[in-house]
Amino acid sequence: MSNPKAAPISAKEFVSAYVQTHEADGTVEDLAEALNRNVDQVRAKRNSVSAQMKQRGVKLPSLKRMARNGGGGAAYDEAAEMLTAYLGTDTE
Repeated sequence: MSNPKAAPISAKEFVSAYVQTHEADGTVEDLAEALNRNVDQVRAKRNSVSAQMKQRGVKLPSLKRMARNGGGGAAYDEAAEMLTAYLGTDTE
């Protein structure tokens, strides 16, 4: 998914891929895939480019949020069951 020795991404290349991803209603994960980088690298580049764009009076549009892993509510249900088993009773 990512290439640790890849050449730096230019601002122009990043913004071009960012706009295409935004138009496709994509996530930062989609952008990372398009740029052959990992999500953390893309987030760092987005922060850098965003700051530079802000200085120029332009704002990057928000990408669609990535789906959360773990099923959301189901993970909290399991965690509550673990605590109940540990504590022996409900803790309300």
